[in-house]
Amino acid sequence: MKKPAEQRIFIASFLAPALLLFTIFVAVPSVRALGYSLRRWDGLSKPVYIGFKNFTTLFHDSDLFLTALKHNLFLMAAGGSLTLLLALFFAAVLHRRIHGAALFRVAFFFPNVIASVAIALLWVLLYSTTNFGVVNNLLLHLKDALAVVGVAWPSGWALPFPFVDSKYVIYSIVPMMIWTATGFYMVLFLAAMENIPETFYEAARLDGASAFAQFRYITFPLIREVFTVGLVFLVIGTLKFFDAIWVMENQWPTKDSHVLATVLYQKVFTEYNVGYGSAVAVLLFVLVFLATLLTLRLSRKEALEY
Repeated sequence: MKKPAEQRIFIASFLAPALLLFTIFVAVPSVRALGYSLRRWDGLSKPVYIGFKNFTTLFHDSDLFLTALKHNLFLMAAGGSLTLLLALFFAAVLHRRIHGAALFRVAFFFPNVIASVAIALLWVLLYSTTNFGVVNNLLLHLKDALAVVGVAWPSGWALPFPFVDSKYVIYSIVPMMIWTATGFYMVLFLAAMENIPETFYEAARLDGASAFAQFRYITFPLIREVFTVGLVFLVIGTLKFFDAIWVMENQWPTKDSHVLATVLYQKVFTEYNVGYGSAVAVLLFVLVFLATLLTLRLSRKEALEY
């Protein structure tokens, strides 16, 4: 058995490489970004200290930051809530050992093994206004079917509809988010459900509990901590959302489609306004930290043991 001093050396030898990499590639750049946020710098010339002027510009001289934040919050509320609800539903259904459950697990999780850029390009094709656009073609067939039964198509929705236009791209992202992320959270919740003893459900069935009552009083309370972890992942992911919008907007988002990460990237790497972009990065970090802290705080309850 190792002595305490030997144990500390043993543990430190494994932690040191990871800690070194974290310090070099995360901690140091983060501190430098905080310093850049207080300066005016184009990445080439000498930085000029301007205090909190970059932060003032974010909130007072331009509403771009606040508009981008609203888009992030919309994706979190619309796409995030639907993703978690569907993930819970599918996990509960698969947990009941339906026929073909293994195939459904693979099918739902499959989008997570595809690169995010490839997924964005796929949905651009699905939303296309040409003959390749599956969504618009389905809507055209639906319009024809409604005309046969005498139902008028909404006058304000001309087809083909420009789903990837800057004015609509934020809303078009929501189905893509749900399709991409539901499988991950489903597997996460399903793994937690598999650890619940079957005797709990047997006792509930003997007492006449319905499937919904079993989920409400047994399943969800016992996976609440895992659900909280999933909620934290979702909050962080939606606040850092970037790839799909950058691809759908051909690397030049507008005010109608910007999110925080695209504002940051565009300001730093396109407009060479490193100070402004660093200020966005600092506020993005603060928002992610506060949102995660608030989520954990609101979800805090006594853990249930079984």
